[in-house]
Amino acid sequence: MSDGPFKNLKLDNRLKKFAEAVQNDTVSNDERCALGQHAIVYGVLNETPSLFSGLADYLNGSQLDFDPKSSIEGVFDAHPKSQFTDNFQKEVKLRLHDGASPESAISEGLDAAIQTHIDETRTRIQEACLDSHQNGEMRKDQLDRAIEGTDATLRELDTPKIRDALMRGDRDAFKNATKKKDGLDEGPAQ
Repeated sequence: MSDGPFKNLKLDNRLKKFAEAVQNDTVSNDERCALGQHAIVYGVLNETPSLFSGLADYLNGSQLDFDPKSSIEGVFDAHPKSQFTDNFQKEVKLRLHDGASPESAISEGLDAAIQTHIDETRTRIQEACLDSHQNGEMRKDQLDRAIEGTDATLRELDTPKIRDALMRGDRDAFKNATKKKDGLDEGPAQ
């Protein structure tokens, strides 16, 4: 017996769980969103574990900064690079250039980078499911449900909650909502 069409998807474990959940009727919408938010936060923080604490330290600094562009650039440069951090840095630079305060630039830039990351995650999941379908591991109805479920759920993710979890460096912010149910009486949340 097969382990299902999601076993061999070229995704990390958290995204696989999310992909399985979005096409499963027994998983509530809140659980699907929590799985998606958990996968995004965990993935970003694994790539750049200390960037957000560096930005929080900068924002909490009590001294007046005469060159916030340079200071924030220094924070980004002091941490590992990733696709996410590159997008985030560009968004922050754009907002600082337009005259936003450092707090606004970081907050709004992070929201924009999160949305870009959600869109990239959608594409990655859908491409993995399509590959699985083309390899004969996933039926057409499963592919359709996975694509529709991914679209619907990712549109509902709570960007401010994701932003807050990232700024706190809390990779487990959504973990409790993603835990498996143990009892027979524990169906989907209403």
